[in-house]
Amino acid sequence: MQMAQVVAGFSLGQADILRRAMGKKKPEEMLKMKEKFLAGAKAKGHDAKTGERMFELLFAFAGYGFNKSHSAAYAIPAYHTIYLKANYPAEFLAANCTNDMSDTDRLAQLIHEAREMGIAVLPPDVNLSEKEFTVEGGRIVFGLLGIKNVGAGAVDSIIAERQANGKFASFVDFFERIDSHEVNRKVAESLIITGAFDSLGETRATLMHEVQRVMEVAAKNREARRYGQASLFEGPATNTAAAMVLEKQPEWPTAERLQFEKQNLGFFFSGHPLDPYRQLIERTVNIDLSKKEGLSNERSCAIVGILRDVREIRTRNGRAMAFAQLEDRRGSIELIIFSDIYDTRRALIANDKVVGVLGKIDTTRGDPKVKVDDIVEPGALPQRAAQAVHVRLKDEVGSEESLHTMREYLLDRHGACSLFFHLSGNNGTPEVVVQASSQIQVSDSQDVLDHIREFPQVADVWKE
Repeated sequence: MQMAQVVAGFSLGQADILRRAMGKKKPEEMLKMKEKFLAGAKAKGHDAKTGERMFELLFAFAGYGFNKSHSAAYAIPAYHTIYLKANYPAEFLAANCTNDMSDTDRLAQLIHEAREMGIAVLPPDVNLSEKEFTVEGGRIVFGLLGIKNVGAGAVDSIIAERQANGKFASFVDFFERIDSHEVNRKVAESLIITGAFDSLGETRATLMHEVQRVMEVAAKNREARRYGQASLFEGPATNTAAAMVLEKQPEWPTAERLQFEKQNLGFFFSGHPLDPYRQLIERTVNIDLSKKEGLSNERSCAIVGILRDVREIRTRNGRAMAFAQLEDRRGSIELIIFSDIYDTRRALIANDKVVGVLGKIDTTRGDPKVKVDDIVEPGALPQRAAQAVHVRLKDEVGSEESLHTMREYLLDRHGACSLFFHLSGNNGTPEVVVQASSQIQVSDSQDVLDHIREFPQVADVWKE
């Protein structure tokens, strides 16, 4: 406001209108005031160039800007969170998981990040889990309240019984000690499906097969004890819950187990349908769906993912087209499948199908979407060009002269790849990765990689 007053002679009221336009991030409103600002600046004795420059400063600030005092206020919690993540990563991520327990997309991202950092994330466990996410021996333990259909009352009763009388010895022991009014069958099935009983040694399929029988016998046992009729169930061992022998069932196939997990947690936990495609994804996919808001319009993309929510519609001319969600480990994005592609690739377009998608990003209709150019089997996607060449050096890097020889060779092999050197750490410390000068861009051709491998100080070479 003061700049508008001093430079352009605005009244306080006029300056406040300009301030509101800046505060509400409305550049179109500011542009309407540009002519008045320049005229006022000229009247104040400023030349046209100075007036333009001063208004451009204001215009840029309307895009995104805040006071230096705000910057300091942001910097302090940013430093605190960076410190915690660097020094207490498991505790930091566990706290974030608890905070975002109701946001399954965010929770899945945090668990993926933890695993990428080498931090194990244990499944829900009736003998280990608390209500919220906790840390045990450097590992994150899934909180029981993160399971769908499992309420706070059921969780409180499980934890209270465990603390009062020790860990549960078996699936049968669990229901001998936990009343079915507190953990009903629906809750029990959710616990089974998400792996909360895995540590007790039975397959999830076995427990689902036997859960009704175990709960019924355990309930009768508790009722008999309550009314002093224990002798009624003291006959053959098969009549007591404690002596029950479960009818073993083979574990569910991986795909079925993962689907059950997704239904009850909101995401895949013990694995992912895209696990077999990990290396292919690294070679072909060129966008990150966790950062899709930053994608530019008409950008070409290649994605491997799982089709969800396929919806067929009819166009005005009567032809079929479809919309669908494509989901990968990091996020999801909507696909627009026009009639020509839908007709020719219909056999591949089905819910839960893993496919490769080629297309262009469309940001003209709100959230980013993909206008599909083709849908193929994942293995048919073209490999993306390598972005970097990595050279791991031996502990003995050789003479300075031999290093100069390698450097001259690399300088002469121009290409599109950045160059990284991997150096062994001292005394067991992690290796150090150093990027070569940005002026060095090398070729990733097989001939070049083979020749680099022949230098005596080179232990390994690869591209990515």
